[in-house]
Amino acid sequence: MRQALYILVLSLLTACSIIPSEWYEDSQEMRELHMPAQSYSILPPPAETIFTGNETVYQNNYVLNETRVAKVGDIVLRVQAFKKDNFITREMILENPVTITIDKVNYTLPAKKYPIFGLFEQGEETFYVLPKYKHYYFLVNMHGEIQDWFLYEIKGNDKVSRFPDKAKISPRSARMKRISESFQSKLPFLDFEVIYDGIKNNQIVLFYKNAVPGTNGGSGSFNTLAYPANSTMIAVEGRLLRILRADNEMLSYIVIKE
Repeated sequence: MRQALYILVLSLLTACSIIPSEWYEDSQEMRELHMPAQSYSILPPPAETIFTGNETVYQNNYVLNETRVAKVGDIVLRVQAFKKDNFITREMILENPVTITIDKVNYTLPAKKYPIFGLFEQGEETFYVLPKYKHYYFLVNMHGEIQDWFLYEIKGNDKVSRFPDKAKISPRSARMKRISESFQSKLPFLDFEVIYDGIKNNQIVLFYKNAVPGTNGGSGSFNTLAYPANSTMIAVEGRLLRILRADNEMLSYIVIKE
């Protein structure tokens, strides 16, 4: 009787040891399937505007390497310079519609401006998060490429999970870009004009007016500039002029450098 009991126990142990491994793996997958998905937090969006630098914008009465003629009393050069500050905003633009396919269902992102809802960090990369679409949060990397993986809202929670399947993006090369804007000063910080005054004492004479910013030439300083009458090149306020003709009727010239 005792020997029969030993044989029964031994046979049960042996049976356990030869359970197909795929049964065990399936049970592991089933357990993982029922485990709650890992949750993540979406970080706050970037600042509403980010300063990217400034530049000088010139408004000139001439075009480089273009022949111009000024009669006596006419303006040879008129230059105004304005400061312009550049920013990028908390928005991105999609210039063409994009179709995103998830589980054979197509979703269309129309071409328009999108506010940046937040930021998402994965590994060492940071992504822009677009506003929620249905239950999804689509991601765009720092190069503007729409990602084929995305986030899914967790109901009743302010966190999100990463969807296990990848989406299909069409067109695959779809990109978005940050929107930039600029603010240019209304008043120039530099405002001058140079007027042709003819040939006097065998010299090309120019009348120079440096205007007080905002007065549009109404007030400022004045000076007379003179160059040999046979000059073929003259420099005026950082501009290099090639002289084609200079007499008491007109000045024909080309601004070749500024």
